[in-house]
Amino acid sequence: MKVKLLALVGALALTGCATNDYALYAETQQKIAQANAMAETARYAALAEIAKQGDSAAKVAAVMSLNMGSGGTGPRVQQQVNAPISIGDRALQWTSVLLPSLTNLYGINANRQVAITQSNNQAAVAQSTNATFATMNSNMATSNTAIANSGLTAVTTTAANGLTATQNVATAGITGIVTTAANGMNGIVTTGANGLTAATTISNNANTAITSVSTAANNSIQTLSNTIPNLQPNVTTTTTTTNNNLTCPAGKTLVNGSCV
Repeated sequence: MKVKLLALVGALALTGCATNDYALYAETQQKIAQANAMAETARYAALAEIAKQGDSAAKVAAVMSLNMGSGGTGPRVQQQVNAPISIGDRALQWTSVLLPSLTNLYGINANRQVAITQSNNQAAVAQSTNATFATMNSNMATSNTAIANSGLTAVTTTAANGLTATQNVATAGITGIVTTAANGMNGIVTTGANGLTAATTISNNANTAITSVSTAANNSIQTLSNTIPNLQPNVTTTTTTTNNNLTCPAGKTLVNGSCV
């Protein structure tokens, strides 16, 4: 009975040492998991910021990186640290033959703590990933809506400006055509009037000139007729006095102011 009691006390002492070692091991695993979780959170936050502020290519690369994860297939796998093997562990392996129930209980409890820690870390990473994707989708939807509204506004403004410009050009063209036609009509009327006045003036001048030439010709003929008798002194002439005091030679008759 005393031997069994000493063995039990020794096993409990060794178990206490092993418990301290495994507590340190569990604390190390927890810190590793926390560090990995913080690294993953920072990585997802950086990719989300790139996707939020970058161009289209950066957004696509960020989404692909988020989908692929660190290894190309999923989230980062937590690095495992081998459990410490101490003198107590080795002694415990020998005493486990005598104390199987206590050894199994310790192993189950340690594994349970590690599994809980890993599960909590993986849940935190998954929640962070889902939140990042939700934020990215919301930002992309907001950005696409703003781009669509801006494009529609620009198209509407351009169409309105084009219609106004077309109306202004058409109005100016019609005004120019009407003004040109009116000016052309006025020019035609003015040219016709000037031409008619010039033709009338030319006609009057021609009549005046013809009258002057005819008068001069008659005067010349009369002068010549008056001179001919003086050039023929040996010819007997018979003169006939007319209203114009014109004397015709013998054999000539005064007709309309001329000797024929």
